[in-house]
Amino acid sequence: MNKLEKILHKSFLYNPVENWLWFVGILLVGLLFKRIFSVLVSKIVYRLIKQETQNIPVSNFVDLLKRPVEFIITLLIIYSAVDEISFPKKWRIIPFGKMRVSEFADKLLDTLFVIAITWIIIRLVKFFALVFLKKAEENDTKTDEHLVPFFRDIIIALIVFCSFFLILGFVFRQDVISLITGLGIGGVALALAARATLENLFASFTLFTEQPFIVGDDIELGSMVGKVEKVGFRSTRIRHVDGSLIVVPNQMLVSQTLNNLTQRKDRRHKFFIRLKLDTPITKIKVVVDEIQQLIDNHQQTSLHEGHVKFDNIGEYSINLIVVFFAATPDYWESKEVRQEINYLINQVLDKNGVELATPTTTLFSITDDKNIDNDY
Repeated sequence: MNKLEKILHKSFLYNPVENWLWFVGILLVGLLFKRIFSVLVSKIVYRLIKQETQNIPVSNFVDLLKRPVEFIITLLIIYSAVDEISFPKKWRIIPFGKMRVSEFADKLLDTLFVIAITWIIIRLVKFFALVFLKKAEENDTKTDEHLVPFFRDIIIALIVFCSFFLILGFVFRQDVISLITGLGIGGVALALAARATLENLFASFTLFTEQPFIVGDDIELGSMVGKVEKVGFRSTRIRHVDGSLIVVPNQMLVSQTLNNLTQRKDRRHKFFIRLKLDTPITKIKVVVDEIQQLIDNHQQTSLHEGHVKFDNIGEYSINLIVVFFAATPDYWESKEVRQEINYLINQVLDKNGVELATPTTTLFSITDDKNIDNDY
């Protein structure tokens, strides 16, 4: 026993062996069980706020909170382990004046603790944003679906901003007020650099107050057409019709003419039917009347008046113009209606024996043998 005590009290790197064993033991046990502890803590927090969760599964909450809780548990383990050993006075580093290693380690751990708590708060904000989004979906309120992501990002930005100054003020003991007021020329340069960001931020408030569109709307901006996926406080993400993701600064959205395609109740279709030049006029009249009738009677095109007219005679065809409105704002649904109308028009043409024109060229060859002989 005395031998064991001697070994435990033997000094190694300025600390007894016993302290080093506690150091290693705390690290090993803590790091082995940190995942279990983090999941357990996440589930306990979920139970405390369960009434406000709108039946969002506990797995979603655990997935959000598990990593930051695991991080803060790791910091606590390291802090407890390091507390078992002592740092010699002669260990010093000089980054900003003289500072002992232990003091530097304390400030580093304090900074990491603030970051960990900030991380947890941000994840909680994201979770409650999910709760509000689910409420908006259940109540079918598109405006809330539009606003929740925006205010979520604003709150997260404010949390990060406050955490930064919290680290400066309480960890590194800096006078934050003097630091802000003393920026001077640097502050002017920073303001100029942030000008575009501020313009986009104010533009985002314009988008939310006037609401020219909401998330999920199809919009047209210049030559770009796509579906709005997210409106942030700096930019808006639009999924182009070709599948690519386009990020547009909010300032551009409020300064240019924007066409909200979703707000229209129907889609207009216009095309020509080109008949052969030798089509009898009686058949043309029958075809025009029957196509007009099918457009007027079709369930998806009868809400607005359609038109079928004998438009003009071209170089190689008789041209009929067809105009109708598909009673849907959706692009592909309107294409389905257009396809049905095309099938019905084709049936009308087949029934009446009318053929479509194709570009042709007719050459007439006149041969006068008498004149040819005289020439020779």
